[in-house]
Amino acid sequence: MNSLSTHILDISSGKPAQGVAVYLLLDEQRVASGVTDANGRIGEFSSSLKPGHYRLVAQTGEWFAKRGVATLFPCAQIDFVITQTAEEHFHLPFLIAPGGWSTYRGS
Repeated sequence: MNSLSTHILDISSGKPAQGVAVYLLLDEQRVASGVTDANGRIGEFSSSLKPGHYRLVAQTGEWFAKRGVATLFPCAQIDFVITQTAEEHFHLPFLIAPGGWSTYRGS
């Protein structure tokens, strides 16, 4: 089965974002949730991804608010589609800052 991991790096400080709540939706239904560790990672977020339209959501607004930092974005989200069941790993990281965020497909 397909698997998923993520990590979050606060590029405004150059440090991993520990303690960010993250959840995974499949067709708008929550199928997994977790919190980033001391390295900003969730290593095995989901290990049974079937074909479908997914949304990975990081609650970055809450995380910045706990640090007294204002941000325009309450969350960062990655929409992605898995078209077939296979033995593939998806690593989808977030690069966050108070003024924006970005992603890429990692390895």
